[in-house]
Amino acid sequence: MKITHVISDTNIGGAGILLSAITSELKDEFDFEIILPKGSRLIERLPCAGIKITEADMAPDNSFYLPDIRRLTRYFRSTSPDIVHTHAALSPRIAARLAGVEVCLSTRHCAKPPEGVKRLNFMQRNIYNWSTDITVSTADFATQNLIKEGKSSRRIITIRNGVRINPNQDTGSGIDIFEQLKIPRNSRLVGSVARLERIKGQDLIIRAAAKIVKDFDDVYFLFIGDGSCAEEYKHLSARLGLGERVIFTGYVSDPGIYQRHFYLNVNASRGTETSCLAISECMGLGIPTVASDFGGNTEMIEHLVNGLIFRSDDTFDIERCIRSVLISRELYSRLSKGAERIYRERYTADRMISEYRRLYRRAAALAREHRLPDFSTHNIHTRSRRI
Repeated sequence: MKITHVISDTNIGGAGILLSAITSELKDEFDFEIILPKGSRLIERLPCAGIKITEADMAPDNSFYLPDIRRLTRYFRSTSPDIVHTHAALSPRIAARLAGVEVCLSTRHCAKPPEGVKRLNFMQRNIYNWSTDITVSTADFATQNLIKEGKSSRRIITIRNGVRINPNQDTGSGIDIFEQLKIPRNSRLVGSVARLERIKGQDLIIRAAAKIVKDFDDVYFLFIGDGSCAEEYKHLSARLGLGERVIFTGYVSDPGIYQRHFYLNVNASRGTETSCLAISECMGLGIPTVASDFGGNTEMIEHLVNGLIFRSDDTFDIERCIRSVLISRELYSRLSKGAERIYRERYTADRMISEYRRLYRRAAALAREHRLPDFSTHNIHTRSRRI
């Protein structure tokens, strides 16, 4: 069974990391190919052995681009995949359908606030239903987005992201993190792993940090990632007089080297968040998270169980939550145990891979039968290809 994944990302984000995990774990059962734009940084994270990687002349970071449809249609006709699985990109699914690919999947990795969800018009809805047999959602919140857009719940399946964690694993980097960061070895790191973009809310963390560091001599804030707001946030940190108490690492190929030393993880997202891999990774390490109440964050974090939830875009509330965890050792211990427990119950790589294995096996059977699944009733419906 040949499965071709197409992703248009040029940077390494949650979608790319998830794709790498799925293909590397299932490559012995399925014949995978991954298509991505030329020059994409994501190629650094993709598995090499046993998986074909194709760098294509396609529009980067773009869902729909007409020339891509023509090029990919020709390519799919020549390679004849059984299943095409795209990551938000529409052009490859249209191309796959034009090329006669039996089953087309799409994964929704992001979410919009309810007021930002617009119902698809008649033509958009028909094109989507014609080109997309199954949509994989990574959180219930994203599933609700899809349904509000007018997409059929019968053709949506929710598979939450999972990660593989070994808390005792030696990263083998040989790096002394505290020496590298030039901070005392007994420091408590409050960390954030995300692209430096307005939508990720790091400015809220910086403003909270400006007040917190005045009362906690051992606390340092660490931002892992790069993005269009990097210089803006560095200037904000300097303007607030944070100096060495806030550290920006820039792009890091393996954030886990730093995450293992976090005392507390913070996710301040204002949007897009569904099933955040950084939260899952920290949970697996027994690290509590302070998270905004946007999107899938409230599905992952149970307030006072494995972390704390603050009101999105509320600087006072995020400061209050971070302080609570820093002050109370008893609270920290309780949240840490809760984080490990919820990780084992819901967010392991084994659970996620098992669900994708079932999905691909079912999609393969449906491809042979020229039929589509119904995820609400488990009935089978004949496909209509008319727009």
